[in-house]
Amino acid sequence: MRINYNKFILTLMLFAVSFASFAQLPDPDGPGTGGEDPPAPINSKIIYLALVAVAFAFFYMRRSKAAKA
Repeated sequence: MRINYNKFILTLMLFAVSFASFAQLPDPDGPGTGGEDPPAPINSKIIYLALVAVAFAFFYMRRSKAAKA
């Protein structure tokens, strides 16, 4: 199985842009939004999700190689 690097890099860039565009730091000097809840960071568990995704990719590729052999 050949890896198409252009599609791989494009996928990584899309994930990076979506995470960066939705991550917002709170504005300490800005007016309140009506709620008392602090903003929730989305990057607190991203590293664990990335590790699971890489492990799943290796598992899937190894399984597909074993099925071909």
